[in-house]
Amino acid sequence: MSQTGDWITPHLWGQPWFEKPPLLYWMTATATSLGLGPEMSARLPVALLSLAFLVVSFLLASVSFGGFAAAVSSLLLATSASWIVFSSLSLTDIPLACFFSLAILVLLPMLRPGASSSRWRWLFCGFFLGSAVLAKGLVPLVLILPVALFFRRFWHHWWIAAAAFCVTAIPWYLAVYARNGWPFVQEFFLKHHLERLYSKSLQHVQPWYFYFPILLGAVFPWTPLLGLLARIPHWDQRRVFLLTTVVFGFAFFSLSLNKLPGYLLPLLPAIFVLIGSYFEGAHHFPLRKVWLFPCAVLIATIPLMAQALPVLLSAGRLIALNPFSAASPTVIFYIAAPLAIVILARRSWAGSLLILCVVLAAFFLKLTTYPLLDRRVSARVFWREQIEPIRNQVCEEWIKRDWVYGLSFYRGALIPSCYNATFRYHLMPKPRDLPTIRDVQERQGHEAEPLNR
Repeated sequence: MSQTGDWITPHLWGQPWFEKPPLLYWMTATATSLGLGPEMSARLPVALLSLAFLVVSFLLASVSFGGFAAAVSSLLLATSASWIVFSSLSLTDIPLACFFSLAILVLLPMLRPGASSSRWRWLFCGFFLGSAVLAKGLVPLVLILPVALFFRRFWHHWWIAAAAFCVTAIPWYLAVYARNGWPFVQEFFLKHHLERLYSKSLQHVQPWYFYFPILLGAVFPWTPLLGLLARIPHWDQRRVFLLTTVVFGFAFFSLSLNKLPGYLLPLLPAIFVLIGSYFEGAHHFPLRKVWLFPCAVLIATIPLMAQALPVLLSAGRLIALNPFSAASPTVIFYIAAPLAIVILARRSWAGSLLILCVVLAAFFLKLTTYPLLDRRVSARVFWREQIEPIRNQVCEEWIKRDWVYGLSFYRGALIPSCYNATFRYHLMPKPRDLPTIRDVQERQGHEAEPLNR
């Protein structure tokens, strides 16, 4: 988009690309036009959007449940595993999660007893929902359905949200259809929306219970705090609406045949607002340490996972590891700190200090583990050290799609298929590891050697 000036039809290697709507592409193209490099222009806008959402969602949640409850929900969300990971990736999941969550949070105060409808809130709801549809297609239109049930008494103002939605989202859909016609409908709506529900062709098939463990891992290390939902004393309309939105979205994603961990991301802000609502009216962290201790134990495992993760990803299976074999004083400190805090610190301070521990552990993870992941499961180092010197002599032979796209990103053009041309070096697939490079000429020479003798 930045190079061609065509901001309507997304292209990949010169061909129209209709898997996703354009919002993430617009963000990346804008950053590219401002002079940022290819990696920074892809990741930085997502990180900034995530940060801006945390601020705005705090303001919206504070209107409904008070400042302390909103602060708890925002800090827990910001330090949850899935939010940290996806905020650093150039994927559509964070834009969808941000704008969809804003669409429901902006309406939430109208469910308080005696509250009246606000035209401005419906206007912003429509704008946020339209932005979510520009982020990842029609999914937010399904996730927003509980609004029709809980806000039915305000039906006479729905047209405001509908108008704002249409002004925000519809122009691009009309423009891209006018320019590309039926191929856009077939690829975008039929294949990547309808077929995702029932077809195995997209290769993301998972069992119906897939999202139960994914949800527990997504809110890590605050997974034990999900138990607070059973202790909320008063389930008013605000809380029931948030819970219904989460349960409805969870059921919808679980019924789909194709599943990916990032699909749950739009539900996380509502989950953490619900957890934060437990502290409505509080001015300090009133939880007993029996709730914080299991969180501290999970936080203490982060440095251990930092050492084990690269090995597990490369092996592709659970293997015998001794996480304490190379435990440095730094690792021991990161393990001991959260446990010491929950035992020794005052209860009012323990929660804040544990959040600080997660922030420090995340930095530790990034500094120690990301370079290893870069070498073992990323295309970047593999390209620079092994492929770039032979960039015009290499082709790919059925390696996985993510490797094709990753290496093509650094090549600046699609890596050719070995079945369409003749090259000396062939990239061969290898399960759960870097592709291997086969020198065809060298192999042919060895095979011909006995005949020459």
